[in-house]
Amino acid sequence: MKTTPQSKQPQSRWPLDIRVFALMALLWAVCLVMRAFAHPGEFDVVDPVQAVFGGILFDGDAARIVLIVEAGIFASIAIGVLTEQRWGLLLALCFMAQVVMSHLAFVIAYLPLRFAWPSVRETALQGPMMVLITLYLWIRASDLIFDAPASSPHAPRIRVSQNRQPIRADSVIAGFEK
Repeated sequence: MKTTPQSKQPQSRWPLDIRVFALMALLWAVCLVMRAFAHPGEFDVVDPVQAVFGGILFDGDAARIVLIVEAGIFASIAIGVLTEQRWGLLLALCFMAQVVMSHLAFVIAYLPLRFAWPSVRETALQGPMMVLITLYLWIRASDLIFDAPASSPHAPRIRVSQNRQPIRADSVIAGFEK
């Protein structure tokens, strides 16, 4: 965190909406853990817990493991973004891209199966929102990921000269005479 000369209060260089995204990711991690461990009742025939990861539908205990892994990923995203680490944003972007591709793969794979149509419909309706979240995150995070100064004060910084001369059509490049 940086401090300004006028005030001694720390000023964050990351936008508020990115930090709100991190808090939502942390809240979602808690919700996933609760969903994995909550037992809604006695079910002898069917375990109602389902999860989709990588386009594959998981049921029962396998779904609980997937939910716990996803909760760990969301918690890591939240910690990385709240501590203003670039890897947190990169992890968020990679995971959201995986979610979009996973939704698409699930819909394509399970569309021919009539018994899976309710799940396919629900996943297909979530798809556009996942794409919008991913695009918004990309738009807001790309400057922070690629334009931010190096985190280490000893890292070499390459500066591009702003005093470049324009290239003319009749200029001669060294070694390439007309």
